[in-house]
Amino acid sequence: MKVIFWAYRQWGIDVFDSVNRHPRVEAAFLCRTREEVLRLPLEEYDLLLTCGLSEELGTDIVSKIEAIGVHCAELDRYSYGTPLQLQIIDGIKYTKHRIFSFTYDENSNRAHTHNRRYANEVTLDLSGNMSDILQQMTATSKVLFNQFLDEYPNNEWKIWPEEDVVRTKRKPEDSAITKEDLIKMDTEQMYNFFRCLEDPYPNGYIEDEKGCLYVERVKYKRK
Repeated sequence: MKVIFWAYRQWGIDVFDSVNRHPRVEAAFLCRTREEVLRLPLEEYDLLLTCGLSEELGTDIVSKIEAIGVHCAELDRYSYGTPLQLQIIDGIKYTKHRIFSFTYDENSNRAHTHNRRYANEVTLDLSGNMSDILQQMTATSKVLFNQFLDEYPNNEWKIWPEEDVVRTKRKPEDSAITKEDLIKMDTEQMYNFFRCLEDPYPNGYIEDEKGCLYVERVKYKRK
């Protein structure tokens, strides 16, 4: 197979070599931006694999090539962006890392993220600092893509249960917290807030009339 691999954060880029060395992959091309993807003759490739992208790819891409990705959430409410941060803030300790499908609906002329379809999955542990979680996601992504490519095109697709609850994608300005809000939280809630915003994400910070105090890394011990 000839595949395109699209990732822009380092934890995702680190998965590329594993995909490139898969026995069924004849050639793999690494892209870091949408512009690089669109410059390729998509119809000449068999698959587009994305690692770390959660936004819609757009019909200009998925109408021309079968596209899949990896998504780090079990519940559908976290399908709308920043799933790691939202799950950690919500106190979720274990979730799923899954292969999902980007599909193209010719009737509506729209591309739908995962379209409620997922294939291979593994358990993802959300404990530790963000560097620990991202290292784990590099490893689990290698497992998921290897499994998917082993089985392709006979993968068993399952339906992702749809929820009425939607957790809205966080924005960089959501990294700010006031001293007044902070004192309403217990220490574990504080820990979850700041650790989910460690590098490479917009760091959490406490703001008052004098300035902003940024928290780049945190450590927590339970009593």
